Amino acid sequence: MGKKKAQLGAYLLEEKLAAIGVMTASRRLSARDVAAVDIEATIADVVAAFAADPSSLRWLGPVLAWIREHGSAVIVEKLTKLLHHRASDGTSVEYAALLARFAVAEGHKRWHSLLQFAPATPRLVGPPDLAPSLLKLRGEEDWAREAGFRVPRGSLTAEAKWTLSRAALARVNRQYRNRLVYGAQWRADIVTAVERGARTPTEASRASGASYEPCHRVFSELAAAGVLPLG
Repeated sequence: MGKKKAQLGAYLLEEKLAAIGVMTASRRLSARDVAAVDIEATIADVVAAFAADPSSLRWLGPVLAWIREHGSAVIVEKLTKLLHHRASDGTSVEYAALLARFAVAEGHKRWHSLLQFAPATPRLVGPPDLAPSLLKLRGEEDWAREAGFRVPRGSLTAEAKWTLSRAALARVNRQYRNRLVYGAQWRADIVTAVERGARTPTEASRASGASYEPCHRVFSELAAAGVLPLG
Protein backbone atom coordinates (compact mmCIF):
# COMPACT_ATOMS: atom_id res chain seq x y z
CA MET A 1 0.00 0.00 0.00
CA GLY A 2 2.83 2.40 0.88
CA LYS A 3 4.53 1.86 -2.48
CA LYS A 4 1.24 2.36 -4.33
CA LYS A 5 0.58 5.59 -2.41
CA ALA A 6 4.08 6.86 -3.24
CA GLN A 7 3.55 6.11 -6.92
CA LEU A 8 0.21 7.94 -6.86
CA GLY A 9 1.82 10.97 -5.20
CA ALA A 10 4.54 11.08 -7.86
CA TYR A 11 1.95 10.77 -10.61
CA LEU A 12 -0.06 13.67 -9.23
CA LEU A 13 3.04 15.84 -8.93
CA GLU A 14 3.95 14.98 -12.51
CA GLU A 15 0.52 16.19 -13.61
CA LYS A 16 0.83 19.37 -11.54
CA LEU A 17 4.09 20.13 -13.32
CA ALA A 18 2.39 19.52 -16.66
CA ALA A 19 -0.39 21.95 -15.69
CA ILE A 20 2.13 24.77 -15.31
CA GLY A 21 3.90 23.94 -18.54
CA VAL A 22 6.56 21.32 -17.75
CA MET A 23 6.35 18.54 -20.33
CA THR A 24 5.99 15.58 -17.99
CA ALA A 25 2.45 14.16 -18.00
CA SER A 26 1.53 11.05 -19.93
CA ARG A 27 -2.04 12.23 -20.57
CA ARG A 28 -3.62 15.42 -21.86
CA LEU A 29 -4.91 17.53 -18.99
CA SER A 30 -8.37 19.06 -19.06
CA ALA A 31 -9.05 22.74 -18.39
CA ARG A 32 -10.43 21.72 -14.99
CA ASP A 33 -7.20 19.84 -14.18
CA VAL A 34 -5.13 22.90 -15.02
CA ALA A 35 -7.39 25.28 -13.08
CA ALA A 36 -6.98 23.16 -9.95
CA VAL A 37 -3.21 23.69 -9.90
CA ASP A 38 -1.37 26.67 -8.44
CA ILE A 39 2.00 27.72 -9.85
CA GLU A 40 3.81 28.48 -6.57
CA ALA A 41 2.27 25.53 -4.72
CA THR A 42 3.54 23.23 -7.46
CA ILE A 43 7.05 24.66 -7.21
CA ALA A 44 6.94 24.18 -3.44
CA ASP A 45 5.76 20.59 -3.96
CA VAL A 46 8.60 19.77 -6.34
CA VAL A 47 11.18 21.43 -4.07
CA ALA A 48 10.03 19.18 -1.24
CA ALA A 49 10.03 16.13 -3.52
CA PHE A 50 13.62 16.74 -4.63
CA ALA A 51 14.78 16.45 -1.02
CA ALA A 52 12.50 13.60 0.02
CA ASP A 53 12.73 11.32 -3.01
CA PRO A 54 15.95 11.12 -5.10
CA SER A 55 14.00 9.67 -8.03
CA SER A 56 12.18 12.99 -8.32
CA LEU A 57 15.45 14.60 -9.41
CA ARG A 58 14.66 13.34 -12.93
CA TRP A 59 12.45 16.43 -13.13
CA LEU A 60 15.19 18.84 -12.11
CA GLY A 61 16.34 19.56 -15.66
CA PRO A 62 12.79 20.14 -16.94
CA VAL A 63 12.01 22.38 -13.95
CA LEU A 64 15.13 24.43 -14.65
CA ALA A 65 14.02 24.74 -18.28
CA TRP A 66 10.65 25.99 -17.04
CA ILE A 67 12.33 28.55 -14.77
CA ARG A 68 14.45 29.83 -17.65
CA GLU A 69 11.33 30.44 -19.73
CA HIS A 70 8.76 31.37 -17.08
CA GLY A 71 10.66 32.40 -13.95
CA SER A 72 9.59 36.03 -14.31
CA ALA A 73 5.94 34.97 -13.91
CA VAL A 74 6.46 33.58 -10.40
CA ILE A 75 5.22 35.61 -7.42
CA VAL A 76 8.35 35.18 -5.30
CA GLU A 77 6.66 36.61 -2.19
CA LYS A 78 3.95 33.97 -2.44
CA LEU A 79 6.45 31.17 -3.04
CA THR A 80 8.53 32.32 -0.06
CA LYS A 81 5.45 32.24 2.16
CA LEU A 82 4.62 28.70 1.06
CA LEU A 83 8.20 27.50 1.57
CA HIS A 84 8.37 28.95 5.08
CA HIS A 85 5.12 27.15 5.88
CA ARG A 86 6.57 23.85 4.60
CA ALA A 87 9.80 24.39 6.53
CA SER A 88 7.84 25.03 9.74
CA ASP A 89 6.35 21.55 9.34
CA GLY A 90 9.82 20.02 9.13
CA THR A 91 9.89 19.69 5.34
CA SER A 92 13.26 20.27 3.67
CA VAL A 93 13.01 23.13 1.17
CA GLU A 94 16.74 23.53 0.53
CA TYR A 95 16.38 22.86 -3.19
CA ALA A 96 14.58 26.20 -3.48
CA ALA A 97 18.02 27.81 -3.23
CA LEU A 98 19.32 25.74 -6.16
CA LEU A 99 16.36 26.78 -8.31
CA ALA A 100 16.82 30.38 -7.18
CA ARG A 101 20.49 30.49 -8.09
CA PHE A 102 19.71 29.19 -11.57
CA ALA A 103 16.86 31.70 -11.92
CA VAL A 104 19.08 34.62 -10.95
CA ALA A 105 21.69 33.49 -13.49
CA GLU A 106 18.93 33.51 -16.12
CA GLY A 107 18.00 37.10 -15.27
CA HIS A 108 15.13 36.53 -12.84
CA LYS A 109 16.64 38.70 -10.12
CA ARG A 110 13.67 38.62 -7.74
CA TRP A 111 14.42 34.95 -7.01
CA HIS A 112 17.56 36.03 -5.15
CA SER A 113 15.66 36.21 -1.84
CA LEU A 114 15.07 32.44 -2.01
CA LEU A 115 18.78 31.83 -1.44
CA GLN A 116 17.87 32.12 2.24
CA PHE A 117 16.85 28.44 2.02
CA ALA A 118 20.36 27.25 1.06
CA PRO A 119 21.63 24.24 3.04
CA ALA A 120 24.01 24.88 5.92
CA THR A 121 26.45 22.34 4.51
CA PRO A 122 27.01 21.56 0.80
CA ARG A 123 24.54 19.05 -0.60
CA LEU A 124 25.54 16.61 -3.36
CA VAL A 125 23.06 16.32 -6.24
CA GLY A 126 22.71 13.04 -8.10
CA PRO A 127 22.67 9.28 -7.52
CA PRO A 128 24.67 8.50 -4.34
CA ASP A 129 26.54 5.67 -6.09
CA LEU A 130 27.53 7.80 -9.10
CA ALA A 131 27.60 11.50 -8.21
CA PRO A 132 30.82 11.42 -6.11
CA SER A 133 32.85 9.83 -8.91
CA LEU A 134 31.36 12.21 -11.50
CA LEU A 135 32.22 15.13 -9.27
CA LYS A 136 35.81 13.95 -9.01
CA LEU A 137 36.06 13.30 -12.73
CA ARG A 138 34.33 16.40 -14.11
CA GLY A 139 34.46 18.97 -11.35
CA GLU A 140 31.38 20.89 -10.26
CA GLU A 141 29.03 23.59 -11.53
CA ASP A 142 30.14 26.93 -10.11
CA TRP A 143 26.63 28.43 -10.14
CA ALA A 144 25.25 25.56 -8.04
CA ARG A 145 28.09 25.73 -5.51
CA GLU A 146 27.11 29.32 -4.76
CA ALA A 147 23.73 28.01 -3.58
CA GLY A 148 25.19 25.30 -1.35
CA PHE A 149 24.92 22.41 -3.83
CA ARG A 150 27.55 20.26 -5.48
CA VAL A 151 26.45 19.34 -8.99
CA PRO A 152 28.78 17.37 -11.29
CA ARG A 153 29.60 19.58 -14.28
CA GLY A 154 27.42 18.72 -17.28
CA SER A 155 25.02 16.49 -15.34
CA LEU A 156 22.14 18.97 -15.54
CA THR A 157 20.60 20.20 -18.77
CA ALA A 158 17.65 22.54 -19.21
CA GLU A 159 16.35 21.95 -22.72
CA ALA A 160 13.65 24.16 -24.21
CA LYS A 161 11.72 21.11 -25.44
CA TRP A 162 10.82 20.31 -21.83
CA THR A 163 8.56 23.31 -21.36
CA LEU A 164 5.77 25.08 -23.18
CA SER A 165 6.48 28.52 -24.62
CA ARG A 166 4.93 31.55 -22.97
CA ALA A 167 2.31 31.84 -25.70
CA ALA A 168 1.41 28.14 -25.52
CA LEU A 169 1.18 28.12 -21.73
CA ALA A 170 -0.94 31.29 -21.70
CA ARG A 171 -3.47 29.54 -23.95
CA VAL A 172 -4.04 26.68 -21.51
CA ASN A 173 -3.33 28.16 -18.07
CA ARG A 174 -5.44 31.16 -17.05
CA GLN A 175 -3.41 31.86 -13.90
CA TYR A 176 -0.24 32.11 -15.97
CA ARG A 177 -1.97 34.24 -18.62
CA ASN A 178 -3.05 36.72 -15.95
CA ARG A 179 0.54 36.90 -14.71
CA LEU A 180 1.55 38.06 -18.20
CA VAL A 181 -1.29 40.60 -18.29
CA TYR A 182 -1.07 41.99 -14.74
CA GLY A 183 2.49 41.10 -13.79
CA ALA A 184 3.78 38.61 -11.22
CA GLN A 185 1.80 40.04 -8.32
CA TRP A 186 -1.14 39.15 -6.09
CA ARG A 187 -3.54 41.14 -8.26
CA ALA A 188 -3.13 38.61 -11.05
CA ASP A 189 -4.18 35.75 -8.79
CA ILE A 190 -7.06 37.71 -7.31
CA VAL A 191 -8.38 38.34 -10.82
CA THR A 192 -7.91 34.65 -11.58
CA ALA A 193 -9.96 33.78 -8.49
CA VAL A 194 -12.73 36.12 -9.69
CA GLU A 195 -12.69 34.49 -13.13
CA ARG A 196 -12.99 31.09 -11.48
CA GLY A 197 -16.07 32.09 -9.52
CA ALA A 198 -15.04 34.01 -6.39
CA ARG A 199 -17.82 36.52 -5.68
CA THR A 200 -16.55 38.19 -2.51
CA PRO A 201 -13.14 39.37 -1.27
CA THR A 202 -13.24 36.60 1.33
CA GLU A 203 -13.73 33.93 -1.33
CA ALA A 204 -10.97 35.46 -3.44
CA SER A 205 -8.63 35.53 -0.45
CA ARG A 206 -9.31 31.88 0.26
CA ALA A 207 -8.80 30.88 -3.38
CA SER A 208 -5.72 32.98 -4.12
CA GLY A 209 -3.86 32.95 -0.81
CA ALA A 210 -3.77 36.76 -0.77
CA SER A 211 -4.83 38.62 2.37
CA TYR A 212 -8.27 40.20 2.61
CA GLU A 213 -7.13 43.81 2.18
CA PRO A 214 -5.75 43.55 -1.39
CA CYS A 215 -8.71 41.35 -2.36
CA HIS A 216 -11.13 44.00 -1.11
CA ARG A 217 -9.22 46.72 -2.98
CA VAL A 218 -9.18 44.78 -6.26
CA PHE A 219 -12.89 43.97 -5.93
CA SER A 220 -13.64 47.68 -5.44
CA GLU A 221 -11.55 48.61 -8.47
CA LEU A 222 -13.16 45.93 -10.66
CA ALA A 223 -16.61 47.07 -9.55
CA ALA A 224 -15.78 50.70 -10.36
CA ALA A 225 -14.55 49.60 -13.79
CA GLY A 226 -17.84 47.79 -14.41
CA VAL A 227 -16.27 44.35 -14.41
CA LEU A 228 -18.19 43.35 -11.26
CA PRO A 229 -21.68 44.45 -10.22
CA LEU A 230 -21.55 47.43 -7.84
CA GLY A 231 -22.59 46.65 -4.30
